[in-house]
Amino acid sequence: MKPFFFFLRIAALLDSLLLSYPILAVLEVAITGQLTAASSLPRLGIVLVAGALGALTGWLLDRMKHPPVRIVTLLLAAAPAAFFAGGCLYFLGTSLFHWALVILSLVIYAVGMFFATHSFDELIGTSFLSFTMIAYFLAAIIVWFCGSYFGMICEPILLIGSFLLFILLYAIISNQSNIERLMGRRHYDLSMLPAGMRRYNLLLICAGFVLVVLGLFFQAPIWYIVKFLLRVLTSFLYIFVLFFRFIIWLLVRPAQPDKPLPQVSALPVFGQAQESASTPFINVLFQWLALLLILLFLFSLRRQIWATIQKIVSAVWRLLKALFSRSVGKQKSASASSEYYVDTVEDLERDTVETSAAEEKIPTLRIWQRQCRDFLEAPRGNRSLRDGYLLILTWLRIHGAPLSPADTTLEILNKSLTRMPESPFSHVTERFNDAYYGELPLLDDDHESLARTLRILMRKK
Repeated sequence: MKPFFFFLRIAALLDSLLLSYPILAVLEVAITGQLTAASSLPRLGIVLVAGALGALTGWLLDRMKHPPVRIVTLLLAAAPAAFFAGGCLYFLGTSLFHWALVILSLVIYAVGMFFATHSFDELIGTSFLSFTMIAYFLAAIIVWFCGSYFGMICEPILLIGSFLLFILLYAIISNQSNIERLMGRRHYDLSMLPAGMRRYNLLLICAGFVLVVLGLFFQAPIWYIVKFLLRVLTSFLYIFVLFFRFIIWLLVRPAQPDKPLPQVSALPVFGQAQESASTPFINVLFQWLALLLILLFLFSLRRQIWATIQKIVSAVWRLLKALFSRSVGKQKSASASSEYYVDTVEDLERDTVETSAAEEKIPTLRIWQRQCRDFLEAPRGNRSLRDGYLLILTWLRIHGAPLSPADTTLEILNKSLTRMPESPFSHVTERFNDAYYGELPLLDDDHESLARTLRILMRKK
């Protein structure tokens, strides 16, 4: 096994075993009445060792060339678990919490055995992510409630650390699994991956995770920097507003050439509580004018703003979907003979008319009967062979005929023989082809064959 794939299997195993800590934390709070990092860390280590022992046991049993009968295999798988449980009870004691710890370890032992014979990303999926996040969320609420209202000693530092580690490992596994899925979809061998692509994705995810963690730990300095940048931005905006107020002041001041111009600091500040009594109307007018200009500017850029918001939301959604989506539908890699050249099968999009016809809603049988009755009661001059033929196709679709927009009339006829063997639908199909391609005109018996076919279908349930 290559070192990188071994790392992925170890990461997936550890990620699945971290599901045990929310359960362990709740058990500690409920039974012992406290949750400290010094006591929780060894207990979490015991659970993780149980999972690793289960993975090792399953891997050894899977590599046996001549496996024994099933009962012997079960005994061989249960023997390490029994010795481990007995050792824990012997060294730790037989209290209620230790029994709960042993039972949890046995469950994690079975999870480790599952990983020994399955792919590294088979269990790590969207359901697993949702379940684990709910478990951590509930455990955090319980720990906070017991520490706040019951006065218990509850330290959530290990719970937070294990949750962050779980998110990091899940992002790594999902990213690497998506790489394999995309390569398998294109029928490419994994050896054709660019050199260092896996390591680059791994380092990129780790760097993003480190930035998020640093942001959580140093949120106070970061918030001060953000406020400083906002103050700088508002200062520039204030200079802009002050300039326009100065222009307005020049326009409305009386002509007094003997007096010097006032200093900028002597001008009334926009939004100041004590304003000059001579220009209240100008201030209000400027405020409404500035607001109107801003609204007009935003309205003129409404399409660009909406497109930018859509692009940002779409990019974030694709990133989250790529990181946390379950990898399914893996295909086998190409053989050695086609290592350097692989034919790729592409699904071409269907025509717009065919796609819309295939996706249109199928009416119920009662609605179809009413449409068919209206068609038969209409005068012969108002009847259309095409409309009657479409009614027959609708009846076939209602009764589950495997029709597709690409089917020809002969293929539709062959698929309908089992559902209406005694109807004159074959004659209707033949005359429909003749009339559609303009080879022969319609005759009176053509309408009779169509009407007789529809009456037969109306009598069928």
